[in-house]
Amino acid sequence: MKAATIWNAIKNSLKAIRNGEFLLRIRADKLYMHILYLFLLMWITIFLSLKVDETLTKAGNNRAAIEELEVRHAQKEAALVKLRSASSIQEKLEKMGSATTLPTEPASRIKGRR
Repeated sequence: MKAATIWNAIKNSLKAIRNGEFLLRIRADKLYMHILYLFLLMWITIFLSLKVDETLTKAGNNRAAIEELEVRHAQKEAALVKLRSASSIQEKLEKMGSATTLPTEPASRIKGRR
């Protein structure tokens, strides 16, 4: 086959596609409904895969937010336990008649040998 023959065939096919006659030229007019059904299924598949992707992204973001909130919750719970134990120790000391109390100022380092 010559290059001119191939070029003419491609040009005629492109004109047929533009005019909507391509399926008639290749004698696929009997399969028209099947072709439409195939394109419909392809679009539905693409749409569903995008929705699944979107849902998985949201689930990942929510999982990260839950982990962050769990860390905050653990920190607050530890602070509450610390406050509760310090106050219970102070109450026990008061019951025993000790004058020792919780510190009101931060600890200071005494200069000395190291």
